Amino acid sequence: MAHSHNHGHSHEPTSYNRAFIISVVLNTGFVIIEAVYGILANSLALLADAGHNLSDVLGLLLAWGASILARRLPTPRRTYGLRRSSILAALLNAILLLIASGASVLALDNAPS
Repeated sequence: MAHSHNHGHSHEPTSYNRAFIISVVLNTGFVIIEAVYGILANSLALLADAGHNLSDVLGLLLAWGASILARRLPTPRRTYGLRRSSILAALLNAILLLIASGASVLALDNAPS
């Protein structure tokens, strides 16, 4: 006797909002702690890592916004919906990283010897 499965077995969550909230809150907490202790200890390393973690938070927020937009249903005007927003968010994140890298190089180049 054959047994047929005509239903899906997707265990993927419908949204990742909870994961985004947890990661943004934790990373923001790390940014605040590192920035405060970096200032108190006069530690450029802690301040630099706080800046790095802040860029991670901004990247997470960008990805979260894109994931919300990508779930919107198609309309007569936007027949594909807003699914390409995730690609545009990745492009914007890459551009921001290049700008930050360029600013870091300029800052190092102009630093006193």
